[in-house]
Parts: sequence; structure tokens; C-alpha cells
Amino acid sequence: MPIFAIQYLEDSPEIAGITPQAARSRLQDALDRLPITLVLLGWHLPAALLSACAEVCQRGGARLYRWHPLLTGDGTLMPRPEWQVIGLYGDPVPGFQGKPEFTFVCPNRPAVRDAVLSHLRDVLHDGRYQGVFLDRIRYPSPAAGPGALGCFCEDCHRAADQEGFDLDAARHRISQMITTRKGAQEFVCILLDPSGAAASDPDHQALAAFLDFRARSVTRLICEAAELIHGMGCAVGLDAFTPVLAHMVGQDLGTLDECADWIKIMSYGHAFGPAGMPFELLGLANGLFETHRLPESDVLAWLAGATGLSLPMDRNGLRTRGLPPDALHGQVLRARESGVTTLLAGVELVEMPDVSELNHAQIRADLTAFRTAGADGLVLSWDLWAMPLERLDLVREVWTSPVI
Repeated sequence: MPIFAIQYLEDSPEIAGITPQAARSRLQDALDRLPITLVLLGWHLPAALLSACAEVCQRGGARLYRWHPLLTGDGTLMPRPEWQVIGLYGDPVPGFQGKPEFTFVCPNRPAVRDAVLSHLRDVLHDGRYQGVFLDRIRYPSPAAGPGALGCFCEDCHRAADQEGFDLDAARHRISQMITTRKGAQEFVCILLDPSGAAASDPDHQALAAFLDFRARSVTRLICEAAELIHGMGCAVGLDAFTPVLAHMVGQDLGTLDECADWIKIMSYGHAFGPAGMPFELLGLANGLFETHRLPESDVLAWLAGATGLSLPMDRNGLRTRGLPPDALHGQVLRARESGVTTLLAGVELVEMPDVSELNHAQIRADLTAFRTAGADGLVLSWDLWAMPLERLDLVREVWTSPVI
């Protein structure tokens, strides 16, 4: 039986207008349409909404998870300026659109570690949840530009020194590398796959070593958080970038799998926002196009070769059409190869102008791709409140019917 999880009630200004009865009714409708076993409930919710959803889960046999941003603000624990990730050029990396929930703090800072673990204990102390879904477990995406590549704070320097890694030397080599067209292309290639770094090229090796250092930094804190969560009797799910993009934000899916009960990969083929594949890939393409004036078709063709993905040959096509089903199928296979044991594919089912504009045939094709690739289930993303409920019927039809 596939595992169906659903994300519900992300913190937003609209939350204040949702009544407990309305929240209860929508969740119950979803459970009636699809055998959902995991409800990933948002953070910073009024107690009445939390209680209403917990009641529905208890009656319906679904496990209630806390949907929990770990390395960004969550309305209660907010990112302090002195905790922020420091980018390649020495400045704090701003959050996407300036939002606290996308303003990242550095996992190597002792104050961050103490604060996030203490906060986890606080939200789990009453025993209401059966699991925690850890979100925002990464560094800022350098698809926003090389300046977003971090972190180079004093605590990262201390952590690097303990490992015998020269962070200043790596920073210098990376800064020099991206000044040329060839170096910028190689920079993107290694972001996508550090294992492709040429052993004979010291710039390549510096960037690959830096990416590995970041991945260890993220994994170390996630494993501590997972140990705490497991110790309090709860399961752990992780929200991860899709495999082709995971390394550039500090996520090693194989090592993260060792401390989690399951991992969701955000293989969003049609979402134009942080973690969405078109959004992140277009950011990388724009950097090459705008900085080094490479022809647009050449940039997309080169990026398709570097990622192994089927991409449109123009930036507008990537923005509006996104990725085809075969690309999503391949991401599931890559996640398995990297060591993910229990793998849930994230699929966007919300309709948001300029963010995700979907259609029935495309959703069916994507769902089929995830199923035929062998995913263990789905995480329906990223908020049931804004999701057309008939799309849950489509999930049931595609994922619970016999395979022919």
C-alpha cells in the first residue's frame, strides 16, 4: 500500500480567518477521498486549529506530524541577524523576498544548535504529535547568484579548522573561478554534482570540498535533531531538494537517510518558487546568460547536458512549461541510487498564479511517472487548504488502481 502524506495549514496571514470547523471539515474531506496516513500540520497555528486537526487524525487513523522549519523562522523562533548565513562576498544572505521563513541561519553556529534543539523539545513536550517533518534543512540556494553561496561565518571557520579544511583558501579559489565564462560553467556543474570535479584542478577540488563540508554541517545538526525527536517517541520525515539540486544546498541524501524514517524529494516539475525545479534551474541559467552573455539556447542546451534533464530550449519555456514526466521519473531513480530507503515524491497540487499553474493531463502524467519509478508514496504539496480536492481523486485513481 502506498504511503500518502499531505501538507496542511502553512503559516500565513490567512490562517487567522480559518475556523476550527472549517479546518476540520477540509481535512476530513481529504481523508474521505484518499487513504492518507500522514498529516503534516503547519507551524505557529492557533491552539484551536491544532486541536481540531488532531481530532480528525485520531478518528481517521492518520498520524499527526509537526511540519517544522528548522533553519529558518517559524513565527516563534526567529532568525537573529547574528545567526544568518554569510555568503561568498562576506554579506548575510537575505531570505527569499525578505521573508523570515526563507531567511536561513547557519547550522555550525552553537547558538543556532542550542536554540533549534530547545525549540523542538518545547513543541513536542505535550505528546500531541506522532512525528516531525523537518523542513528548511539546508543552506540558501546559490541559484540566486554566487553571492548566496555560504557559509563563511566565524563558526564555519572554526568547524572547518577542526576538520583541517582551509575555508579561506576555498573561498578565494571559488571567487576567482566564477570570474571567467569557463569557470562559471564549471562552477554550476560542480554545484550540481561535486563528484564530477577534476582531480587535477585545484579550483574544482576547492569547490567540491566546500560543498562536502556544508553537507556534513547540515547532516550533523539534522542527525542531532532526529535523535532528539526519536527519543521523544516521534518519527522523522525530511523535506529535501530533488537529487539533481540537493548538493548545491548542502544536502547529501544518502547520509540524511541514515537518521530519518523517510525522505520527501521536492521534485516539483512545475512550481516556480524556492525548491521548484524550474525556479532553481532558471536561476542557474540566468546567472550564465546575464553575467557572461552566453546565447540563451546554448545555456539551456548546456544545462540540459549538465543535469541529464529534458529541458526546453528557451528560458520562457522552462518558466512556463516546466519539466516533463521523464525528468521526474529519473529523479526518483537518482534518489534511490543515492541511498534513500523510504522515498516519498513531493507533487505540487495547488493552483497559484505565477507559481504553479497546472492541468489535469500534466498532473496525471507526473503521478504516473512517480509511481512507475517506484516511489514508496507521495507527499501532496504544499497545502491542502489551497488544493482543489478533485486532485486527490486523481491521485487515488492513478496510484491505487492495478498496474497494467
